[in-house]
Amino acid sequence: MAPIVEQLLILQDRDSRLAKLKAELGRIPVEVAAVDARVKQETARLDQMKNESKQIESERKKLELDAESKRAQAAKYRTQSALIKSNTEYQALLKEIAKAESEIQAIEDRELELMDTVEKRQPAIKEEQALVAEVTGKVNATKSELQQRAAAMESEMTKLKVEREELAKLVDEDVLSRYQRLIKSKGDVAVVPIRNGNCGGCHLHIPPQLAHDAKGGNGLVSCDNCGRILFWPAD
Repeated sequence: MAPIVEQLLILQDRDSRLAKLKAELGRIPVEVAAVDARVKQETARLDQMKNESKQIESERKKLELDAESKRAQAAKYRTQSALIKSNTEYQALLKEIAKAESEIQAIEDRELELMDTVEKRQPAIKEEQALVAEVTGKVNATKSELQQRAAAMESEMTKLKVEREELAKLVDEDVLSRYQRLIKSKGDVAVVPIRNGNCGGCHLHIPPQLAHDAKGGNGLVSCDNCGRILFWPAD
């Protein structure tokens, strides 16, 4: 293998590691967003349950005010009935009193239903509160772990970049330029092995002469199809 190819393979190793770390680092925000979404989902569910209970309690308080109003109305009718001498008017007031009492009873029955509903919902709310607390704890732990991973990867990337720069200085400028163009255009690797007579990049057949030149370490040998730099892997 030509020395220049060995240099490029070492350089490519660093570039590949940097690309991998960059991709992994790019996934960190996505993972953070995913765990945050879980907390938001459970919190929204808890908020909905609490709001529904508040609405029921608000309705119950309104009914309580309505009942108080009906009681006051019934009391007023009773006071008036003691002053009325006309039997017709007296009977009419009794009907109004009976109507008010019936309405009061209906309101109180509804109040009891709502109170029972709120009471029955409390265990589910407490269970959801516990779930939110549990999920929040796990999410915070996961986010902390992700932050530590990100910091470690950033540190490793910094070291690799410095190392990569030093390695690049050892490569001929024209060869380095050619290598970097290939990396950019192919999106993966620029230097590939010949395996079973085929290019390790495009996987097409390599002419025997090219394979012979690569095996003999006769400078840089490129694939006629994809342009990648070829090398003969050690046995």
